[in-house]
Parts: sequence; structure tokens; C-alpha cells
Amino acid sequence: MKGTLSTRLMVWIGVPAVLLFAFVLWFSAQRAVQRVIAQTQTSATATAQYHAARLDRTLNAAAKIPAMHALVMESGVITTPAQLEGYLRGVVGGNKDIYGSCIVFRPYSFVEGASGYGPYYYHGTNGLEFVQLAEADYNYFQWDWYRQPRDLGEALWTEPYFDEGGGGVLMTTRTVPFRRDDLFWGVATIDIALDQLIAETGKIPLGQSGYAFIISKQGRYVAFPDKSKIMKASIQDTDPELGRLMMSDEGGFLSAMDPLRREAAWIAFAPAQNGGFSLALVYPQAEVLAAAFDLQKELLALGLVGLVTLFVALLIVARSISKPITQLAAAAQKVAEGDLALRLSVQSPTVEVANLTNAFNKMTRDLQMRMQELRYTTTVKERYEGELNAARTIQMSLVPKRFPAFPERPEFDIHALLRPAREIGGDFYDFYFIDDERLCFLIGDVSGKGVPAALFMAVTQTLLKASTSRGLPLAQMMVQVNEELCNQAESGMFVSMVCAVLEVKTGALTFCNAGHPPPFLVSGPTVTSLAGQKNVALGAMPGLAYQTTSTRLAPGDALFLYTDGVTEALDPGEHFYDGARLQVVIGGFAAQPVEKLTRGVVTDVRSFCGEREQSDDISVMALRWHGPPPAAG
Repeated sequence: MKGTLSTRLMVWIGVPAVLLFAFVLWFSAQRAVQRVIAQTQTSATATAQYHAARLDRTLNAAAKIPAMHALVMESGVITTPAQLEGYLRGVVGGNKDIYGSCIVFRPYSFVEGASGYGPYYYHGTNGLEFVQLAEADYNYFQWDWYRQPRDLGEALWTEPYFDEGGGGVLMTTRTVPFRRDDLFWGVATIDIALDQLIAETGKIPLGQSGYAFIISKQGRYVAFPDKSKIMKASIQDTDPELGRLMMSDEGGFLSAMDPLRREAAWIAFAPAQNGGFSLALVYPQAEVLAAAFDLQKELLALGLVGLVTLFVALLIVARSISKPITQLAAAAQKVAEGDLALRLSVQSPTVEVANLTNAFNKMTRDLQMRMQELRYTTTVKERYEGELNAARTIQMSLVPKRFPAFPERPEFDIHALLRPAREIGGDFYDFYFIDDERLCFLIGDVSGKGVPAALFMAVTQTLLKASTSRGLPLAQMMVQVNEELCNQAESGMFVSMVCAVLEVKTGALTFCNAGHPPPFLVSGPTVTSLAGQKNVALGAMPGLAYQTTSTRLAPGDALFLYTDGVTEALDPGEHFYDGARLQVVIGGFAAQPVEKLTRGVVTDVRSFCGEREQSDDISVMALRWHGPPPAAG
């Protein structure tokens, strides 16, 4: 085509440049929107799962308290109202995460001649306060938190409610039934005040206008920005489909209408298994896409500036624009290769080129600053993970791991495994000789998780070894360890444990069960639960007497000890790995060496859980007595 240089440049360069630049702008804008949506989904889903998991861990830790109450009452160590009220006062006063706790009884049972008895301690406005729930104006026999566990015979979380007589706040209750002489005797409870839950929900950072809300297992709003809807409206009223998904005990992310403002939004939700709650995070679409729209405007503005600059340069001096563009392209390539310290110093009388140069320099400075922030964040995260791994390594070093442990002793074999969950846990086991003829072995589970539980575990092991070194009887040793733990435990922590002493030459066995799942006795093909005397967990309360149980092992008999991480393991369908299945699995390995028995049980538990993440520590121990040593000579 004949014509001027300007015309030819405009036709052969300008027109294709306009079309190409327009396509790039459109494609970049679409990618920006898609990237923002993808990042929002990833971040929102992770945030919802994190906060739901925190709520789940808090409620799970709190649920152990009424279970401990039930064990205390069934053990028979508390016989008078004064003892019971003192015990409750100590537990509630030492646990700031719960609102209150009570133990109530069926009519005419605990206090002779009284139709009801229900002491209740709670954290009121004036500190620790007390209410007797058996007063005439409060009939606790009609409340769901009493009737449901009584009728169903199992522990449960109640639907949130306003307790008018026992504290006067909106709460949810964990209630556990307990029995006496194989008959229902009463229920033990803890209350979680929902005002604290609502306050913590409002602190979740969700941009300028995003918010979080929580619904109960029946779909009612428990935490919501519009306070008038709390416990008075349900998610089904505003969005039945969203309500169905949130009440299905599964997490998700979807585009829906904002339940508060009725505007388009993205909503991420995740369940908290304990209590039946579901947490949702609401991100308004307009706010989320604002950055993408701003980027589109910037790209459009930058494109217009570039096009104007291009045509002006082509019409006036093609060469004056080609040189800085070449330099800019080279600099962009260096930045793409990682040279973020590069700065342009192009001198040009063209304002557009100068603006482009300044924008490029600002971009490289911003990128350099963001990379420094990313490196710092990565360093902090790696240091934290390293410290956590070191803590776990130290914890695991406190339990024996060398097997066979005593190859020079033919009288018995022993093997144990500990499979910790993601966090540092409180499970532990130990075994050691008190003297040449007596072997002490034990397994335990500290209430709670994390570093405090690991430290409490180490203290317990140290106290046990110190007591056995003094040659004390097992019952007296447990009493001393309990007193020491009660003197040192200011956080309300306790430890369930089975501690046993075996006379390796005779097979005589003495053991003490302190609030722990009873071990199994494997005698030939028969597997039975070795219940023994019931005792309260160590560190729960001072002044307790501990009872021991004695038996004698026959040659070839084996003992299997475990923590509740085995029987409370969940499969993807939320079913527990119960004691009946454990007993069957143990029977299948009854004739196998103890190492195959422990590994077989752990393998079966992991197979039962499938792809579900391990939620609690799993610890098992097996000991088989072969009989007295052969006579010398």
C-alpha cells in the first residue's frame, strides 16, 4: 500500500495494535475477575473451616468436663451436698471457657426427702455465683437438657435456649447422664454462653461490609448482625437452599443472596460437629469485585494512554517513541526474570512515556516490597512450624520407642504405639522395672490439647516415676500423684490413666483405673473387659482414695490398653469406632505377637476412618506374660 509513513504506520501498526490491545484488555479483565473469585473462594473456605474448627475444638474440650462429672458421681466418691458443691465450685472456677456447670438428680435420690437437688455454679457479673435449680420457681425436670439425656440414655448438645432460672443468658448445654446401680440417677452439664460466641464471630475480619453468622442444628440464627433475628428467625425463612446446605453437616461455597441485605454475595460455610452449629462467612460481590473493576479501569486507562502515545508518536516522530519503548520492554523482561531492584531513568519529552516510566518504577517498588513481606511471612511460618515440630519431637522422646524393650527377660513381651494427631497431644505411655521382679506399665490421656497438655503429661510421668522409686504400694502411689497434680494444676486439667504392676515371675497383676477406658484381657481366644475398681481421673480433685484391682495372669495371657482416640475415631459417615469392634479386632490377633496386635489395631482404626483426618491421638499398648522363667541349670 502506497502512502505516507504516518498513514502506513497507522494502518499496518496502529489498527492491529488497537485490536490486539483491546483483546488483551478484555482478556486481562476477565482473568482478573476469575482470579478474584478463585482467591475469594480459597480464602473464604479456609477461613470458614479454620474458625469452625476452633469452635469445634472449644466445644469438644468443654464436653469432657460433664463426662468427668458423670465419672465422679458414678465412682461414689461424693456423698454429701457440701462435697458436691465444693467440687463444682472448683471446676467452674478453674475453667473460664465455660459459663457454668451443674449436676442434677432424679427425685428423692441424692438428698433424702428432697424432690429435687441441682447445684449450679456460673460466672456471673459478680464473679462466681451459685443457684439451686431445685427451687420452686424452676422445675428442671421439664427442661430438654434434663429430659433428653434421661430418655435417650446418651450425652448430647442441646439446641440453644434462654435459661431463665440458671444464669439468665442465651446458652447451649452439653448434658451427660449418669447412673447408679444400673438405673438413671441424674445428669451432669456444662453451659456455653452464646454472647461470647456472638462476640467472637463479630471479630472475624471480612473486609468493609462482610460479616459472619452462625446457625443452630435447627437452622435458627445464633450469631447474626441483626440482633432482632437471633433465636427468633431461621435461615430457612430467607434462603431455604442455603439453609439445607448448611444443616447438612458439610462445608461449601456458593453464590447466593446476602441474608442480611438481600444483595448478591459469596457465602462460605463449614460445620462445627460439636453442638451442631454451622458457621457462614458472607462476602458481598460488589466489594469483592471492586478491586477487579478498579483493575479493569486502570487497564483501560493505561490502554488509552498507550494508544494515544502510539498514534502521536507514529504521526510525529516514530523513532522518538521506539527507543523508550524498547528500553521499557527490556526492563520488563528483567523484572520478569526476577530483577525487582531495576529502576528506569528514561529521559523523554513525551508525557505519556514519562508517566509509563513512573508507573513501571512504582510497580517494581511495590513488587519488591510485596516480595519482602512474603519472605518475612514465610520465615515466620517456617520458624513456627519448626518450633512445633521440635516440641512434638521432644514429646515423643518422653515415651519408650525401642522394641523389644527387654530382650533379656523371657517372662513377657511388651509393645506400644502412639500416633499423634496434627497438634501436640496429651496421650502417653510408659513402662519400667521397679525392681528385678516388678514391672510397672501405664497408659494415659491428658484433657485438652497443645503444649499445656504435653507439659502436664511430662509432669505426670515424672511424678509417677518418683513415686514408684520410693517403693510405695500402687494405691498410695496414685494418691500421692493425684495430690501433687491437684496442687500444681491451676487450669482445671486432669489425666485419665490405667497404671499396673506385674510380678513377672508369678503373673500376679495389680492395676488402678483412674477414669480411663478399661483394658482388655486376652486369654486364649477369649477377649474380656478388665473393669476393676472405678476411680476418678488424676488431678480432678484432691483428697481422693484410689482403689486397686488384683488378678493373676495365666501363661500366654495378654493385656491390651488403649486411649479414647481409638474408640472415638470417626469414619466419613460420622460413626464411632466402638468398643465392640475393637474387641473383635483384638480377638483376631489373640494368638499373634504383641507387636502385630498393636499394629493390627492401629491399622484397622485408620482403615475405618478412611480419608477422614485423625482428630485425636491414638495410643495402644499390649503385654503378654509367657510364664515364669525356666529354672537355671
